Amino acid sequence: MDSNMMYYGGLVLIAILAWMSWQRDNMLMTLIFLGVGGYFIYAHNTGNTITDFTHDTVDSINEKI
Repeated sequence: MDSNMMYYGGLVLIAILAWMSWQRDNMLMTLIFLGVGGYFIYAHNTGNTITDFTHDTVDSINEKI
């Protein structure tokens, strides 16, 4: 399976879940899904992930110890 297909498929899945939450008047879950979708797009476009940030933070703490 192509990575672009997985990316767009993930975006479609997140959009569907957000829409379903909105239809059921669950605004908290809608906002969470939109936040996850925004992070998904940000991580894909920039290459920055939470894992990289975590590793950088742990490495900087280890250097100071």
